[in-house]
Amino acid sequence: MREYVVENEFVKAVRAAGGVAYKLTSQTANGLPDRLVLFFPAKTVFVELKAPGKILRPLQRKRRHQLMKLGFPVLCIDRFSQIQPCIQAIQSWIPGEPFPEGILFRSSTIASASMRYTILCFPS
Repeated sequence: MREYVVENEFVKAVRAAGGVAYKLTSQTANGLPDRLVLFFPAKTVFVELKAPGKILRPLQRKRRHQLMKLGFPVLCIDRFSQIQPCIQAIQSWIPGEPFPEGILFRSSTIASASMRYTILCFPS
């Protein structure tokens, strides 16, 4: 299965849940996540979508770390079964708080200033 198939399903699911998933493109910064996901009120999350079993490239890992240091959650999804848990986690998240953890994914955290930010990496 190709990445765009997972990405299209993700975008449809975000819209159905009342959010938007803007495609990110940049002429000056390579390695940014595929989508900027927004939900009311002021929930901003970056999402990288991959074909099943694919992993982040080194530059993508660097961009993920940069965004996390700024306080943004960064998610990586590579299969359909991860879409709904991801959306539910975003909807239950309160900005400024650590990103919620759940049964279907493992998470690792980094510290920045006095706050902790979480990145979700769904298991393969």
